Order: sequence, then C-alpha cells, then structure tokens
Amino acid sequence: MTASARRLADVLRDLLALPKPVVARVHGPVRAGGIGLVAACDVAVSADHITYAFTEARLALAPAVISLAVLPRLSPRAAQRTFLTGAQFTAAEAVQWGLVTSAVPADGLDAEVDAVVDGLAAGDPQGLAATKELLNADVLARFDAHVDDVVTSSAELFASPRARAAMEKLLAR
Repeated sequence: MTASARRLADVLRDLLALPKPVVARVHGPVRAGGIGLVAACDVAVSADHITYAFTEARLALAPAVISLAVLPRLSPRAAQRTFLTGAQFTAAEAVQWGLVTSAVPADGLDAEVDAVVDGLAAGDPQGLAATKELLNADVLARFDAHVDDVVTSSAELFASPRARAAMEKLLAR
C-alpha cells in the first residue's frame, strides 16, 4: 500500500511542479483520489452537472495523500464538511469553495477549455513556467514537508482491518 500511496503523491507533485500549465476538463463524477488530480491542476473546468465527493471516511480511510493538493485549494470549512461527511457536492460548490476554476454547461465545456488553452498558448513558456513556480511554491513546500507522513498514514489506513472490510462490502454490492 505504501507504494501505491507514494505513486499517487508523485503524480500530484509532478502536476504541481510541471513547468507547463495543466488544465483539467472535468466531464464525469469525481471521487476521492480523482479530486486530488483536479486540485493539482492549474486550471480546472467542470461541466456544471458534475458531482464531487471525498468518500474516504466512509471506507475507514482519510484523504491523506490528496490533502496535499486539495487543502491549499479548498476553503477550510468546505474541507471539513466534505472530508468528514463524504457527502456529494456540486460543481458550483466546487467553484465557490476554490477547488474548481469554473463550471459551465456540458455543451460549453469544450469551448471553455479551448478558451483557457488559447489564453495559455498566448503566454511565453518562460513566463508561464516562472509564474507557475511562483504560484505553487508554497503548495510544493507544504507538500514536501508532509508527503512522507501522509503516505505512511494512507498506507496504514488502507491496510487496516476496518478499511479492508469496508472496501470488501463496497465491492460486494
């Protein structure tokens, strides 16, 4: 389990540190680790009908690894509510709470993503890289300071009898 948690942490860190901007086009429901991927992107455009949920607590887990990318984006009260309850939330709420950049009707998703990409393409690669480094410096510093602890915590939770039982019950449905 430690290897899986470490791989996820590495992917999230790579997205945050990549010198090129990363844009998420969110067109399907997003749960658990997928939210970490959305949070690690520089711009996240969601279809407005999409739902999000941190389901970990319901499975005797915690959103440990993804918290490194999510917590800097999501308002503290929204994080508490969504992490602890596992309740679904809407794309509009994700925007309001800072997790997602914008939510648009599904039939306008491609046009919105194209507009974002066109705006990024107008930037000079050096300027984009330097700006992204500036924007993510604090996130990466916090990430690096806590990654080993959250990877260990995640692996321990996934290996626990309670989590195994919860996951088996979920998969048996």
